[in-house]
Amino acid sequence: MSGSDNFQINAAYVASWKQENPKLFDMHTDGHYLYYKNQKLDISDIYMQDLLNNPTLFRNLSSIEGQDLFNVISIHVNAIKIKEKELQNKVRRLNEYEYSNGQ
Repeated sequence: MSGSDNFQINAAYVASWKQENPKLFDMHTDGHYLYYKNQKLDISDIYMQDLLNNPTLFRNLSSIEGQDLFNVISIHVNAIKIKEKELQNKVRRLNEYEYSNGQ
């Protein structure tokens, strides 16, 4: 999936959530950044649909407060970044091990 496709999908999810929940009125996105009041979050590296894997969040999307949803998405973004960093470190260590063993 190209980046622009993901941006459109992320924007569509936020738009549909806003239609269901008037408390999300102040939330906006261009698919790349998520804005809530004076806060801005880069969502370009995540898939918003992944948030729906959490059944509690899924059930509460129609009533969740905007700040709470923004916080959940922010935590998700940070968790993805941490996982990617851990994976990069594992790959680096594996490459160093293979290089040091002449493979």
